[in-house]
Amino acid sequence: VWQREHPSWFVFAGCKPDVPCVTPGTYAIIGAASALGGVTRMTVSIVVIMFELTGALTYVLPIMIAVMISKWVGDAITKRGIYESWIHFNTYPFLDNRDDSPIPDVPVSQIMTRLEDLVVITATGHTIETLQKLLRTHPHRGFPVVIDRGEAILLGYISRTELAFALRTAVLAPLSLPPDTDAYFKQPPHADPTMTTLDLRPWMDQTPITLNSRSSLQLTATMFQRLGLRYVLFTDFGILAGLLTKKDVWFVLNAGDGRSVDESAGVLREDGRGEERGLLRIDGDDERDGI
Repeated sequence: VWQREHPSWFVFAGCKPDVPCVTPGTYAIIGAASALGGVTRMTVSIVVIMFELTGALTYVLPIMIAVMISKWVGDAITKRGIYESWIHFNTYPFLDNRDDSPIPDVPVSQIMTRLEDLVVITATGHTIETLQKLLRTHPHRGFPVVIDRGEAILLGYISRTELAFALRTAVLAPLSLPPDTDAYFKQPPHADPTMTTLDLRPWMDQTPITLNSRSSLQLTATMFQRLGLRYVLFTDFGILAGLLTKKDVWFVLNAGDGRSVDESAGVLREDGRGEERGLLRIDGDDERDGI
């Protein structure tokens, strides 16, 4: 409209007569790219996508300039893009490996779920029925496997999905094992070879990620961020000492959002809640699982 009303203005001096000087579609493409760049904070990928959609190599440079300016403006307002913001608002336990926020300098032994609060599975002494009852009783997503409660030597870790699938497969055809069939995670030394048993060792992760219980929270959080772990087991000379989940670490790193991490308190985990509640309590939320 401005060019049509003022065709002699110096900005439009190079326009040829009887030829459209201003193409609204060009401004629409550049504006859409800049809006998308400001919302998502993506840069190169948006420029490439816009070029592939339009095939207009002439407008790549204006699109690049608009996208970079929109990203700088967005970063000046807030560091999070729309996807990171939605993850944050919904309190999903997402640990960004680019996050440079300070990590509390506390030993991981003050954060982890200790052995006495964990629901563990012993290597022997189970049947298919007792393991199915265990799954119905405890909603956790996985269970450490130890030799026994007195000598908690870590043998591995089995997820809830793997254990449920193994038990369901065992009771269905063609195996059709009875519910009182013995199940084990370690071959008993004096087992009767003529008896039918269920070997769950193939379903167990026999080499889970473990750290020493004297490790720092900074090292543990870095492993969660870099490796994308969901849990880490802590041992002392092969004996299970505790477990830390991704949600526990997320609670600590987001302690500024209405949660407090008191380094002088000694034990940061809620008393009497065990692993069902994760690390720190959120008022009004009684359905959060630590695993």
